[in-house]
Amino acid sequence: MNNLTNKYGSFQEGAKRLQAATSGVPDRIPVYAAMHDFARHEFKLSSKDFYFEPDVFVPAVLDTHLKYGIDAATIGYDTYNIEAGALGQEIAFNEDSVPSAKAPIINTPDDLKKIKTPDFSSEGRFPFVNGINTLFQELTGLAPVIKYCAPFSLAANLRGIENLIMDMCTNPDFASELLTTLTEDVIAPWICYQQKLFPDAKSICGADAYASPPILSPSFLVEWALPYIVRLRELCGEGVYVPNWVGDSCFDNPEEMFSYKLKACPKFLEGQDPDVEKIGPEKYKEYAEKHNVPLVLGIGSKFLAQASRKEVVDRVQNYIDIGGRGGRFVLYLCGLTKTTPPENIRAVIKTITEYSSER
Repeated sequence: MNNLTNKYGSFQEGAKRLQAATSGVPDRIPVYAAMHDFARHEFKLSSKDFYFEPDVFVPAVLDTHLKYGIDAATIGYDTYNIEAGALGQEIAFNEDSVPSAKAPIINTPDDLKKIKTPDFSSEGRFPFVNGINTLFQELTGLAPVIKYCAPFSLAANLRGIENLIMDMCTNPDFASELLTTLTEDVIAPWICYQQKLFPDAKSICGADAYASPPILSPSFLVEWALPYIVRLRELCGEGVYVPNWVGDSCFDNPEEMFSYKLKACPKFLEGQDPDVEKIGPEKYKEYAEKHNVPLVLGIGSKFLAQASRKEVVDRVQNYIDIGGRGGRFVLYLCGLTKTTPPENIRAVIKTITEYSSER
């Protein structure tokens, strides 16, 4: 091992703790975080350097993990923009915000001809993703998580979410062809390409926030988002999942949404604030135990940005008390950003380290 690899060797223990938590009772509750925006501002890096240079991106993210004691290392990036940017959509890289897609590029059915399978070794920022995953693996000795933008959210970027929903109602053949083309010709080949580069990677995690209620009704979610995730699983293997649908609190019976979630993500149940705050962690734990899957509870980005230290400690303790009952529980910090107070991150980690170890 070189010095860098030794520096990041502690992430091996974090990975073991995470694995132990999914199957039983770990020595303490593990925590992971979505943090690329926070890490960039922590090290005062320009957007153009951070989101284009693996040698800049990966050390900044890993060093942020080390600085704050986040033991389960993950390399999250602006997942929603990778396929879209390579297909020709303009992506804005601003210093004060995360990268975001600009104007839609699929305006008529004829525009579907624009969608071709990219060269994943050279086009767009695919080489950046390949580079950060390679460097992450070299530095930590851990296989990366393969990531992709789920079909519905990619279609929403390229077509525009309002246009796409209108198509689903008035021109369903167009909407279906768009989703099928993206699934078969872009996303599945991209996943398969990454699988060849990283054969030890077993987790294939999709991002699909646009499919969440109330953006989509339950019936539209089942008809227009879920089938294309299932199709990706057929094409690319059982490691394919989408965990990040939210909107559980929109349902009179949240278990209806939980059932959809387990179809998109069969190996664990994830809930995020403000849904968990509104529904209560008990509902999530009961459903996870009933269906014999691990539970991930996410502490919300807005809450972490605005809460007092005491409020943070109280929430972490509450989620540990209920979610951690009997094991099979992981805590997730959703979307750490430049507005997240560092002291609140430290409060989370201190509480997890001390409180969960005492239980």
